[in-house]
Amino acid sequence: MQTETSDNPLAGPVRSRAGPVGGRPAGGPRWRALLEARWRTRLQEVTELALAYHDAAATAVGRGTGSGHEARLRLRTLLRQTVASRRALADTEEALARLSAGNYGWCESCAGAISAQRLVITPETRYCARCAQEPRAEAPAQRAPAVYGDRLAARSPRREQAR
Repeated sequence: MQTETSDNPLAGPVRSRAGPVGGRPAGGPRWRALLEARWRTRLQEVTELALAYHDAAATAVGRGTGSGHEARLRLRTLLRQTVASRRALADTEEALARLSAGNYGWCESCAGAISAQRLVITPETRYCARCAQEPRAEAPAQRAPAVYGDRLAARSPRREQAR
């Protein structure tokens, strides 16, 4: 089954089960251009934040332990910003993968179309407005793993021998 294609991002999602439509990936080149522009911007942001973090870390080490609280606070803030930026970059990469697979613009929960207005605001979104508001059970792969040391301690032969 094949559906109509549109180069207009406001026209909404386009799905093709038969693969590329007319030699173009499903979703249209304008969606791809939008996502690729966001990817480049996010990559630049990640790079700048990572460099700022490493510069701040080198400066903090160079000052020794006397710089204290302000340096640690700056490093923590930069680290949080870098992690958030990397997550946003990964979301954009996943949206590009969905676009290539022909699944872009379709809700991952109910398989309904995601509105074009929602996609224009947040092109990386995976869910329609209705499903985004519903609480979802967390998938096992998305759960935070146990602390690494806890897992090692639980499996450690020494711990077993000590009992």
